[in-house]
Amino acid sequence: MIGMKKGQTAMEYLMTYGWAILIIIIVAAALFALGVFNPGTFTQQTATGFTQLQVPTGGWRIDGATEVFTLVFANQAGGSINVTSVTTTIGTNARTNDTTTSLGPASNSGAILLTPNQQTAVNVNMVQDYAVGSSYTARVEISYTNLNTGLPQRSSGTVTGVVS
Repeated sequence: MIGMKKGQTAMEYLMTYGWAILIIIIVAAALFALGVFNPGTFTQQTATGFTQLQVPTGGWRIDGATEVFTLVFANQAGGSINVTSVTTTIGTNARTNDTTTSLGPASNSGAILLTPNQQTAVNVNMVQDYAVGSSYTARVEISYTNLNTGLPQRSSGTVTGVVS
């Protein structure tokens, strides 16, 4: 057997090193049970980007049971806006929500009308199974029309978190 000394039998080898191997297995199992090997354990909720729209800390989540991504954001554009769509991409899974099914006050056009500093939440059905406790990075693009200028605009950013 590899690593055995001359004249040493397999049973003597196991008796000599068996306790050390057993301790290593127990320590590895304990670390696994504590989540040390799960990247979701070390993932913090962060949001970057999103010019003209503010995403509050912890203002997003994926519900593992319903597969719905929820994003809360506030209008910081300086005037009223109509939010027309929210596109969320996680890995290769990209979904767009036309805001007619979103939470929030709707204008006559079906878009979400937000006055300055007003906040709303949008749900996007991701139609993909996400394991509870796993980490994710979502690229979000919010399309809106600035009612002061009438011009369509976009605000995009990235959020990271753990599926709940």
